[in-house]
Amino acid sequence: MKRILTTVLAASMMLAGTTVFAQNINVEAGFGMSNTNFNALGYKANADLFGGTLGVSYAIPVLEQTLDFSPGVRFGYFTKSNVDIYGYDDISFTETYLEVPLDFNLKFAMSDDMRFVVFAGPTLDLGLTSRIKEKSTSLEYDIYSGELKDYTKYGRFDVLIGGGVAFDVMDAVRFSVRYDYGLLNRNGGNLTSGVLKIHRSQLKLGVGFLF
Repeated sequence: MKRILTTVLAASMMLAGTTVFAQNINVEAGFGMSNTNFNALGYKANADLFGGTLGVSYAIPVLEQTLDFSPGVRFGYFTKSNVDIYGYDDISFTETYLEVPLDFNLKFAMSDDMRFVVFAGPTLDLGLTSRIKEKSTSLEYDIYSGELKDYTKYGRFDVLIGGGVAFDVMDAVRFSVRYDYGLLNRNGGNLTSGVLKIHRSQLKLGVGFLF
């Protein structure tokens, strides 16, 4: 997975330097919710974190004016101050991600100034940080490193599948909504290995600027 992520990132940077794709750049800010679902032997919990993403993508024409392939890179930040998981009653939970979406965009002209876009594809997901802080004691734990020893640690890699719809206005602004669901169990081991299943999904509203 790490090799795949590195290859896609390198390819995206190479595309940025070519004039062919200079008019197909989408710089987008997204706002929404990241949901992490915990499920093990009757124990179920959800952590709904709020925040957003900031990223850039490059549209590579497949069928002129109709179908594009659009790889990109996004940074995601999600947090919430009051979450009840892992047996803690009152914690803050913050996560950051590096995402590589690999979307196909199907475009329909609605008028000279507006297009309707349907997009779908996988997103390679690398967890950068995942920390919880217990407010009553001010103790802080890094879930990726396994500091929360009595429970679980996260695996950093995930593959999300999803898509959504968008409206392009005057070839300048894109308004979008998308949903992604994580296919891999993020449980990275410790005492809950093989028992606890952890899946992440996200819902996002986006505003992008097209160049």
